[in-house]
Amino acid sequence: MEPKNQYQFFSTTRSALQAMFDAISAAEKSIYWETYIFEQDTIVWPFIEKLKEKARKGVEIKLIIDALGSFGFEEKIMKDMREVGIEVIYFNPVELSFFWRKARRWLERNHRKILVIDEKVGFIGGVNVEKQSFSWFDLHARVEGAMVRHLLKSFAHSYLAGGGSLEKIKSLFYIPLIKEKYWRILWHKPRENFSSVRSVYLRAIKRARHSLTIVNPYFLPDKVFLQALIEARQRGVKIDLILPKRTDLFFLNYAVRAYWSLFARIGLKVYLVKKMIHAKAMMVDGHWAMIGSSNFDYQSFYRNHETNLIFTDKSMIADLKKIFHNWRKSSLLFRPLTWAKRPIREKFFEWIGKILGPIL
Repeated sequence: MEPKNQYQFFSTTRSALQAMFDAISAAEKSIYWETYIFEQDTIVWPFIEKLKEKARKGVEIKLIIDALGSFGFEEKIMKDMREVGIEVIYFNPVELSFFWRKARRWLERNHRKILVIDEKVGFIGGVNVEKQSFSWFDLHARVEGAMVRHLLKSFAHSYLAGGGSLEKIKSLFYIPLIKEKYWRILWHKPRENFSSVRSVYLRAIKRARHSLTIVNPYFLPDKVFLQALIEARQRGVKIDLILPKRTDLFFLNYAVRAYWSLFARIGLKVYLVKKMIHAKAMMVDGHWAMIGSSNFDYQSFYRNHETNLIFTDKSMIADLKKIFHNWRKSSLLFRPLTWAKRPIREKFFEWIGKILGPIL
């Protein structure tokens, strides 16, 4: 009998990484893990040692790390991991000769953050594995039940896309999927002229009737999204944006800031969290929500492989509301009059950031 779906949200990188480490420590059969950033630092080392320990005990381990996001990961460390039986896939290696031949393919990145333990326990969200983000706010979920089957199949697709062997992963494709009423996994693969995650974001905004909350570190809406937000406000929808006061990326920081005054003018409430918030989430009318790895920008929509969790489960919605409430308490409400007095230097960088926004 299929176990009931269970979940737990983590609203900080620290708590999510600890939960993932505990789950890896308890693994008996298999560990399937894909992540964008797997930095070679003091946060990652305990994970590497634990993975090697588990591999020596016969646990099957497959690790997919993005070649650009994990650019500094040394070949020697990867070799040591492979020697004890860990299969490490370096997704879409960065090669300059390859860049000049197929630039778009070079920009295609695996931005997913999925971990599955023993085919029973799964993790999905926005948390990377690195020291820099250890103190950040973020959003990650631990799940059990039928939901994990969908994560396994998502992982299998990433494994093949990264160059893995079908023979080593084909059993995951035969796992029967169970369609649930209160949740689904959005598995996003980049295409030239269509973005499934962009479509879901846009439909959600257009569907809103009472309230809309968007949490994203790199919120760069295009004209279509801006028009959808304006129309939502005209319908009387209360819209809250929960954004970091300062992001971790220099030009993206100014690109996002360039929109704050516009957001305020069209009637959006902008909450600026005082420390970095890396979470990606949306809630509509208090009964539909999505969390995951997708940012609100061109890169996530058209170049990245992403995975998100969509749900209407009442308990999950209630818990997510509490997290949003706590983040609002840790933020400052954007004040346009005060913001207008910022230095000219800041305005100049915002202008540059807005120009570069579509290609960042």
